[in-house]
Amino acid sequence: MKTAENELLDAALFLWFLQKRHIGFPLSGPIICAKALELYPKLGGTRDFRASNGWLQKFKSRHGIRELEVQGESLSSDAEAAGQFVIKFRAALNIGTFDPEFIYNGDETGLYYRALPSRSLAARNERSAPGRKASKDRVTVMTCANATGNHRIPILLIGRSQNPRCFRGASIPLVYRAQRKSWMSRDIFVDWYENTFIPAVEEHQKIIGKEGNVLLILDNAPSHPPLTTMETKNGKFTVTFLPPNVTAILQPMDQGVIVALKRLYRKQLMFRMLCLIENDAAAASGNLSKLIDLKDCCLMLSQAWASVRTSTLRNAWNKLMPIGFGGEPAFMDDSFEIAVLGENLRQDPRFAECDATDIEEWLDCDSEETGNQNLNDEEIIEQVLAAFGEGEGPQEDFEETSEDEEVSDTLFGLRPTPMQAVEAFDTAIRWLRGQEECEAEDLLRLIRLRDVASVHGRN
Repeated sequence: MKTAENELLDAALFLWFLQKRHIGFPLSGPIICAKALELYPKLGGTRDFRASNGWLQKFKSRHGIRELEVQGESLSSDAEAAGQFVIKFRAALNIGTFDPEFIYNGDETGLYYRALPSRSLAARNERSAPGRKASKDRVTVMTCANATGNHRIPILLIGRSQNPRCFRGASIPLVYRAQRKSWMSRDIFVDWYENTFIPAVEEHQKIIGKEGNVLLILDNAPSHPPLTTMETKNGKFTVTFLPPNVTAILQPMDQGVIVALKRLYRKQLMFRMLCLIENDAAAASGNLSKLIDLKDCCLMLSQAWASVRTSTLRNAWNKLMPIGFGGEPAFMDDSFEIAVLGENLRQDPRFAECDATDIEEWLDCDSEETGNQNLNDEEIIEQVLAAFGEGEGPQEDFEETSEDEEVSDTLFGLRPTPMQAVEAFDTAIRWLRGQEECEAEDLLRLIRLRDVASVHGRN
């Protein structure tokens, strides 16, 4: 087989392999060889290719693939591979290669940003239950933070619309990108790495007055580009991949961080819906899931990310860091949390039937969403050819706007006038001043917003 043909097949097969490993598909030597024989002619292979045992061993060696069992390699958290990674990682810490302040982990997850508890009148008119929502209600969220919990990279949100109408004239507190099916892609990831992650870390180092080498730990998802793509000219930033079969037990973002983020988001979603129902008759009579648009999602998600406890971020590294680094994980009484959420939801008749099981299913409805798309053979080949300069690459057919991601103005009636907004802020200020938990920062924020509305009223 020609060298060029070998490189194309090697890249395409390894991308396919990573996808299957990422979703837990059992793989064996014969399965890999059969897939190689299937991909070879699609890549324009012209010579006799047999996918022999010798070829298979070389393929496995090139990519560091462990010995495959006859039944397929187990993906249920390989303790041996995890232990080896931890030993190497801690050795790098001991010799001072990296400071925990500059060690980061990033991970994607899918979020059903409009999902409602399934056993409620509000959701009975929906075509699908939480966990089975149509792709139009799913966005991909990228979280990233350092090991000390002192620095959170701004959230990356991936939707389908290139220019959502609800963003017009608004400032959103996170990074937004578009992809036709709202998946993470290699192009989006590289853009995030170069234009969000690196600048944010460099700014953090300036703020704290401390410099050092930076390590970003990622899982081996197919949407993450090769390490060579992410090499920086100054050599200050390093990226490393977790072994595919240890992600579930070692990756910090998967050790309670993403779960906490989604639960905090859904708490805000619940209170926002109940507030809209209570204060707007038109909203109360409409489809509740349509009360939330992408701008609302951005605001609530950003606030939820800021509300994740520093201890949660720090303790997520306990399995990687030396003993005693993060301390004991905080105890979470899920039963109490679910009971409180259920009590609040049942204030509205449409959620009266929701019990603890419904709430728990709602909170975890997208727990299996990874935010990464599985490419078919044609898409794999297209991507590989583009990487080798032999194709144009996939063309993104963005939606300029999406009706599904917008909220109709008719749901909320006419837009309040500036003076109505001033009166509303005055009411909120008087209320907040009478509360024991009144914080000066919150009070000043309301006063500033009232003054903004007042200026608009005079213009």
